Amino acid sequence: MKYDIINVYCDESCHLENEECKTMVIACIRCPEAKVKDITNDILAIKKKHKIWKYAEIKWTKVSKSRQDFYIELLEYFFRNPNIRFRAIVVPNKRKLDHPAYKQDHNTFYYKTIYNLVDYFLHYEKSYNIYVDKKETSFNAKKQIKITRDFLQAHCSKPIKIQNITSYKSELMQLNDFIQGAVCFYNRGLHEETTNVAKKAIIDVILSKNIKLDKTFNNPKFNILIWRSMKKWIYLL
Repeated sequence: MKYDIINVYCDESCHLENEECKTMVIACIRCPEAKVKDITNDILAIKKKHKIWKYAEIKWTKVSKSRQDFYIELLEYFFRNPNIRFRAIVVPNKRKLDHPAYKQDHNTFYYKTIYNLVDYFLHYEKSYNIYVDKKETSFNAKKQIKITRDFLQAHCSKPIKIQNITSYKSELMQLNDFIQGAVCFYNRGLHEETTNVAKKAIIDVILSKNIKLDKTFNNPKFNILIWRSMKKWIYLL
């Protein structure tokens, strides 16, 4: 079936410039707008099955032994559902970013990453609703969002909309948080030393699907780009 409107939910892990973690991940989940309600209801049904409050947020930081079965079933649901796709850009060491050389700050780099994250899969004849997890509401952030939208719009004949939302309002945004959290966890090397058996089990499930988490992996269902060079960024804000 052909779907003309696609929803995209973007979020980040460890994106702050000066925090201890050097790995940064920007990721998105996308699905047809017409399927959002069905997917949301499916996720709520999984919550209900595992006796989890329907308003409880799905987050990688909440993965624990007591909720291991819930998160593994949620992950398997993602892999089963052909309408949901995931893409992530992994920056292995954000401390090596030379922002002055490219006349930008870290916030501008973040929106460039959003652009490259989404631009990869744009289809000229489709319309897109892009939702970005709310980081800030400053004038500069709004300006960056508008510029990013304008550059993306150049690649589509139908409208592209971008807006900030808070994650608790969207089960799909939360699902993205969970999966990208696993990607970040693996690329930080924490899977090798963790005592959290649930997180280790989730990583094992992903790897059992023949997915590469620390290498560029060109798969339409679970796509990973490992960032290597500033030269890859093709537009300036």
